[in-house]
Amino acid sequence: YIDFGLLWWRHVDDPEFEEDWGVFNFSECINDWWLGVARNPRLFHSILTVPFDLKRFWNARPGLTLWVVGNQSYIAAMYFGCHLTEAGQPMCAETGDWSRVSAAACMVAFAHWYYIFDYNWNEPAYLTTTDIRHDLFGWMLTYGDFGFLVWYYCFAFCGHIAWLEKPLTDNYVNFAVGTTIYVLAMYLFRVTNIQKHNFRTYIANGGDLSQYKVWGKPVEYIHTEEGSYLLTSGWWSFARHFNYIGDLTMCLGWAISCTGPGHVFPWVPLSYCVYFWLMDIHRMFRDENRCRMKYKADWVKYETIVPWRIFPNVF
Repeated sequence: YIDFGLLWWRHVDDPEFEEDWGVFNFSECINDWWLGVARNPRLFHSILTVPFDLKRFWNARPGLTLWVVGNQSYIAAMYFGCHLTEAGQPMCAETGDWSRVSAAACMVAFAHWYYIFDYNWNEPAYLTTTDIRHDLFGWMLTYGDFGFLVWYYCFAFCGHIAWLEKPLTDNYVNFAVGTTIYVLAMYLFRVTNIQKHNFRTYIANGGDLSQYKVWGKPVEYIHTEEGSYLLTSGWWSFARHFNYIGDLTMCLGWAISCTGPGHVFPWVPLSYCVYFWLMDIHRMFRDENRCRMKYKADWVKYETIVPWRIFPNVF
């Protein structure tokens, strides 16, 4: 905030500098602090051939890595039977026992690990998302990526299971249902995002769209006056943000697997679902507003062809 906002003039020669960088009005300082003052701030221009992209690193590396470590730590706590004594002191058994470890915790930990592995393996596709391309880098993303994500995402599921008085090792039906929902949601999340990424990559490589097919049929799209292409074929003919369904449904599968007969209601896992749905839907509205200003009449046409935002025939 200080370097790229209040001292914005220090970066006017940076290749990535944009005219709206900086803090100009006192009345907007809170908004600038929260949402950010720079889109892709980079450091060490003079000593690195490719400057260090602060937002890209912060978005993908430290927080996601600690998310995995946090989940594994909770599983270790289950393995050693760790709990708090009446005096509030932590106590663990000298030897571990896998019978105390919940299959649901292992599934959720693997799901989170795979989500992060998929992020890094298919990083070029994620670099086109709203977080990277359009959102400013402020407190919302800074704390969200490296603070809130690290402690809350772990505690909401694996932490919840680790704190249960009775080990969650007998919820076979809930575990099966939750795992099935997660697998189907992850598949939908992956194929929808890859479909759009492949379409954009084909265009970027100079491909002939008259020869491009989606689901065996000629691709349908809108070529905007701005120069972009809006895909209206395949999964993207159902809703403008159809890929959100996979993201929104995965957490429901995790929450279902975190409970069962004889165990407390999963308030904490469900709190994550509520938070994540609100966050994703809020991001969807921000993205829609940005696209409406960017594409103007072409976006109106796009809304006519693909009228639903996320859920076909519902919303």
